[in-house]
Amino acid sequence: MTDENRALRERIAELERKLSRFRVDESSNPPPGSNVSAAERAVAGFFEQPLVMLFIADLVEGRYLRVNSKVCEVLGYSEKEILETSFLDRVHPDDHHRTMKEMERLVAGEQTSNFRNRHLDSDGNYRIFEWTAVADANRELCYAMAVEITD
Repeated sequence: MTDENRALRERIAELERKLSRFRVDESSNPPPGSNVSAAERAVAGFFEQPLVMLFIADLVEGRYLRVNSKVCEVLGYSEKEILETSFLDRVHPDDHHRTMKEMERLVAGEQTSNFRNRHLDSDGNYRIFEWTAVADANRELCYAMAVEITD
C-alpha cells in the first residue's frame, strides 16, 4: 500500500469517526444496555424538527456530515445524496468565491449571520438560503442553520 493510499484510508477513518458522533439512536425506547442517554435522544429529536434546515459540516473536506430532513425536503435529494458530495457542488458558481470567504471567516472564529447563497435543488432550480453558522475550528466542524428565502 502506498503512503498516499494509507493517508487516504486514515482520513476516511477519521471522517467516519466524526460522523459516528452525530448518529444517535433516535428511537424513544433504546435497546436494553444501550448507552444512548435521554439527553442524546432529546438532541437527536430536536435536530430532526422540520422548522429550519440544520447542518453539521466538515470544514476540511467541504462535506456535510449530517443534515436534517428539512434539508432533504427543500432540496429534493436523499440524505445519502447530500452527504456523498461536496456542498460546493450544489452552490451556484457565482456564489463559490463568497461562500469560500465565509468559510474562511468561520475557521478564523467569526460567526456567520444573514449570509446568503444559492443551492441547486434536484429539479435544477436554485434556492436562496440565508445562513447562520458557527465553527469549532479545533474539531474542523461547522454547525449551521439555514432558511430558504427564495421568492
